[in-house]
Amino acid sequence: MKIRLSILVFLQFFIYGAITPIISLYLINYLHFSGTQAGFIIGLSSLSAFVSPLIGAFIADRVIHSERLYSICFVLSGFVMWILIGQKDYLTVLLLLLVYYLISGPTFGLLNAIIFHHLPDSKKSYGSIRIWGTIGWIAVAWILGFFWLRSSGSSIVLERLPEALKLSVYCSIILGLYGFTLPLSHAHSELSKKLIPVESVEVFKKFPVIFISIFSFFITIVDRYYYFGIAPFLRSMGFSESSLMPLMSIGQIPELFAMGLLGFILSKKGFKSVIATGIILEMFRFFLFSMGNFLPFLLLGISFHGIAYTLFFASVTIFLDSHCTKKARTGVHQLFSIINAGFGNFFGSFLAGKTMDAFRGVNDVGTNYFSFWMVPGIISVLVLIAFLIVFRNGSRVALKDVTEP
Repeated sequence: MKIRLSILVFLQFFIYGAITPIISLYLINYLHFSGTQAGFIIGLSSLSAFVSPLIGAFIADRVIHSERLYSICFVLSGFVMWILIGQKDYLTVLLLLLVYYLISGPTFGLLNAIIFHHLPDSKKSYGSIRIWGTIGWIAVAWILGFFWLRSSGSSIVLERLPEALKLSVYCSIILGLYGFTLPLSHAHSELSKKLIPVESVEVFKKFPVIFISIFSFFITIVDRYYYFGIAPFLRSMGFSESSLMPLMSIGQIPELFAMGLLGFILSKKGFKSVIATGIILEMFRFFLFSMGNFLPFLLLGISFHGIAYTLFFASVTIFLDSHCTKKARTGVHQLFSIINAGFGNFFGSFLAGKTMDAFRGVNDVGTNYFSFWMVPGIISVLVLIAFLIVFRNGSRVALKDVTEP
């Protein structure tokens, strides 16, 4: 079953890796939409992050099995993307991408729920399965970014951009059909007859879950500064556009090792130490960036990205699942997705944009990146202090694995 779940994770991240890095380029350079138009369309993904997981929480394992809903989402989103590729009208593209985001929105929460449903030893095995998502993302980035989408030179061939989206369509259909072959995690008689996911809401009443969700929200905000600022920061240092993806992929290489060792690390050090280390690496990453044009610090800061992501977000996901009952699991992961992918990403992107505008030079020339990177660095320090206080030894809020039947 681990092999089948690994294939599932690989394909899902391969699909989103084929779309996410080039969608703005496709809208602006291929369809010739304005930056404002493209930004508004891409911003719709934040709307889907609020709405879709909420719908998923009410439907998955209540009206339909998680595995079946997951498969349907990918088959339908694949067909929507296929229709979108042939469109050039702004309103049509906007509406189709909105539909695409709404359909595909629940899939990450569903993926986590499916993995944990089928893994009796999730604390030890989750990292070794999730690692295939990183491999899938890196694989498609190299296949498209450095081979198919480029000519013999270093520039991207714009006419080939739709081919990247077509690749995501083919993989979506394959993943959707493959998902139908997965064994069901619940018997039909076990599907909840209640429309409101009461069991899932009850999980979020536990003090450890409340606090870890709050800390995850703030670290998600901090993490958005990296995604928002790293590309223009590298360009300001003189790196060409063709070198951005290779540089940024440095952060994913250590992630492979961190994911593979996560189960062992958690069993030896426990949730508190591992999650705190993830926050510390987030903090040091931004302080290294703030030191300016010094290549060793830059490379070290980027390399911290994947390790910090694994130690914090992957560990938090496992910890959250340890507080779930079987019936609550799918709804919990959907609601948690709203906190991170919805509220966290929205406020993080908004604040990062405001911060960059605040430290932009006169007449929009140059950005004070020392000040820009110090903001998420300081937020990380405050989150770390609060985390260590709340989860201090002897406190009533224990950060322990408490899996329920």
